Amino acid sequence: MSELAKYVRVAIDQDGCISCGACIEVCPYDALEFDENMKARLIWEKCHDDFSCIESCPVNVIYRVDEAPEELKTEKAGWYRIGRELTPEEQKAFEEWRQKYGVQVDPVQ
Repeated sequence: MSELAKYVRVAIDQDGCISCGACIEVCPYDALEFDENMKARLIWEKCHDDFSCIESCPVNVIYRVDEAPEELKTEKAGWYRIGRELTPEEQKAFEEWRQKYGVQVDPVQ
């Protein structure tokens, strides 16, 4: 199992995001950013399960992926992206992550 495959990561319900930036500010891995609508978005390969973003969110719209509402993982696109071209090993870890946690929505291109 690759290093990236062991991480759970977070999912963000952008509908409830108030664009405060608290999660972006506290992430020690720079794994969160504002999207074009000023909503928080995860950069998949940078997330290393610090989870301080969850605690910092004043409206509680950030979840561990394994605890996220199903509709977030299956219907609500846009909450994560891949920040760079993944190596073959990373791509395999990404696919394993999607399958393990039931993430059916594709990353933002």
